[in-house]
Amino acid sequence: MASLEKQKGISPLVAAVLLIAVTMTIAGVLAYWAASFVQTSLPAANQTEADCRLAEFSIYSCRYSNSSSTINLILENKKNIELRGLKVFLFYANDTISDPISLDGALPPGGMLKSFIINNVDWNFTKISVGTHCPELTKEKVCTKV
Repeated sequence: MASLEKQKGISPLVAAVLLIAVTMTIAGVLAYWAASFVQTSLPAANQTEADCRLAEFSIYSCRYSNSSSTINLILENKKNIELRGLKVFLFYANDTISDPISLDGALPPGGMLKSFIINNVDWNFTKISVGTHCPELTKEKVCTKV
């Protein structure tokens, strides 16, 4: 009579430990990859937020010419951060606001002044508002009308 040999495998305890170890290794590799992916994908947004906290500008001069229907606007960048996405809004006497008017170019850093001309402006505006790529950085001013 042939004897039946009992087949042996790994114990359930060793199998459970191996399964947990493999799972934790895979989770560690995925966590490392995800952390490095996020760090390389987000620096531009974080840098923009940091730049915006340090940014400051002023409306140095605003003059409206009745004869040419233009606004001559001079902006001053007071910090060492270039300001982009310059937009002007015109406020009118009838409580309406114009569509945004994009200004060409950026405002260079370092206390620089830059002049902008806005054409075809109705005479009955009351003030202007200038915004930048930094959402919370806006300035308002009443223009001199000549």
